[in-house]
Amino acid sequence: MTETQSHDHDATRPETSESSDGPAERLTPEECHETVDPETRATVLSDYGHRCQVCGRYGPQKGGLATLHVHHIERDPDGMDEHDLENLTLLCRSCHSWFHQKATPDDAPVEITEADQTVLLPQDIEILRYVADHGPARTGDIVAGLPSDHSVSAVRERLWVLMGLDNLVETRDRQIVDKDVETGEWGLVEQIENSARGHIPDDPQLLLQRMEDEQVRQALDRGCDRSNIIDVLNVSRRTTFNKHKRACAYDFPLSAFSRGGRPTEQSKPGQDGSTSAGDAGEDAGQQRLDSVADPGADGRGQTETWGRPESPPDSLSTGADEVQASDVRNEDDELRARLEDALTTLQEVSETL
Repeated sequence: MTETQSHDHDATRPETSESSDGPAERLTPEECHETVDPETRATVLSDYGHRCQVCGRYGPQKGGLATLHVHHIERDPDGMDEHDLENLTLLCRSCHSWFHQKATPDDAPVEITEADQTVLLPQDIEILRYVADHGPARTGDIVAGLPSDHSVSAVRERLWVLMGLDNLVETRDRQIVDKDVETGEWGLVEQIENSARGHIPDDPQLLLQRMEDEQVRQALDRGCDRSNIIDVLNVSRRTTFNKHKRACAYDFPLSAFSRGGRPTEQSKPGQDGSTSAGDAGEDAGQQRLDSVADPGADGRGQTETWGRPESPPDSLSTGADEVQASDVRNEDDELRARLEDALTTLQEVSETL
């Protein structure tokens, strides 16, 4: 079936009775239950750019291979005709088939409330069922194990939503999915040992991404116009949505940072919200750059250190070791300067927003 022969979810194409190997014949509108007319179909294809609205695959007219179907969102919509353009969308054959066999909240391994359903999609239930049945898994393995066809990036976005559900749904007080910061695997909260929630990455690029994501989240939550964020950060509209989802998922502790850099154990707020007096003084900013807490000898829940660990004084006694230590310090100074510049830029962005 070519793209121009796309049809709604009630259209069928049975083979002729004379030969099962012969070409399939499309049913006429009279023979098929409520098939949209060719003009409406062409309009829907054009409006949605010949692209599946679930998985994002393109049809032949845009260089893709997907067979596209026009689908009725509701069979009895309120306030409009069933064939109104607002009630029509575009799906590829695979996603269309999945749509009519999709999982429901009753199939989820965890309780899904009505409020959750305003945020979640049917593929989210499939993701939850997969990790419940197979345990923690990498994104690619989850994609391969889903009954519906989705890209890795699409599934990753849905994992962000599931991980940050408690930050997206006001009535929910607990996330249902988490990510293991050491293995990179996703699973139900009780399946994950080393949560990525609130984690401070050691990689500079990832650190800056987390900080920018959280600033976008806070700006949107304050009611900042999305177009202003797009202009300030020079990113696409879609990127701002992804940043918000990712920020809700990782819940980066931006408030623990200042223009001086990383928080120290003394500067981190305690469980009662208080802050240690070690925060004060001219050297506080430099201390936050130079050290990060190590809360556990077993490494679980450990906050990553910035740069390389310092060597004991005895190990720097030789000339070669002194040269190596000097190189390490130079690299750390350079990295620290880059971070300070980035923090200053992010602060300016925050003030602008």
